[in-house]
Amino acid sequence: MTITTTPSDVQILAKWLAGDHSNWEQAIANPPFFAHIRVGIRPLPNPITTDGVWLFLEQAYDFELHHPYRTAVLQIIFNNDRLEMINYRLKNAETFFGASRDRDRLGNLDAEAIVRLDGCTQWVHRADQHKFKGCVEAGKKCCLNRKGVDTYLSIEFEVTENSYSSLDRGYDIVTDERVWGSVAGAFEFSKKTSYSDEI
Repeated sequence: MTITTTPSDVQILAKWLAGDHSNWEQAIANPPFFAHIRVGIRPLPNPITTDGVWLFLEQAYDFELHHPYRTAVLQIIFNNDRLEMINYRLKNAETFFGASRDRDRLGNLDAEAIVRLDGCTQWVHRADQHKFKGCVEAGKKCCLNRKGVDTYLSIEFEVTENSYSSLDRGYDIVTDERVWGSVAGAFEFSKKTSYSDEI
């Protein structure tokens, strides 16, 4: 039976993502390969547009929660029979460090604070009644420099109501060889606190 992705899935995916997530169990079980990471995803109190749902994301090592190594703003929309998670970079990310756990600070986040990352939209579809699957859009256009090498980003992820897994890797633009990313498989996160009621 084929599961169809529908416009109402925008709200469902956003609710499932909204929370404070941890891979503690995975980190304890396999510390050489997995650091303890926390991912905070919080709905913006003042959505930047009325199209879709807007979320603030920050990813940090548990021992330095207020100095995340990744921040982003995500806009989830329905388009072409799928969900699209559009990625935006924060111009002054430090201003919002820690804001996923202090939502009042997100009140000042507006269109002037972000820049869209072209080529980095994630395409998402329903895998079944209890799971979404997604990946970066095709075309090797989501590029970043790591270790002095120009790489394109590959992300494969799955989201359920209380968990998500993500395998992020970077490949050499010229040779397609892996330059960075997990060698031991996907990071496995479970939701410790839910912010779904803020959607």
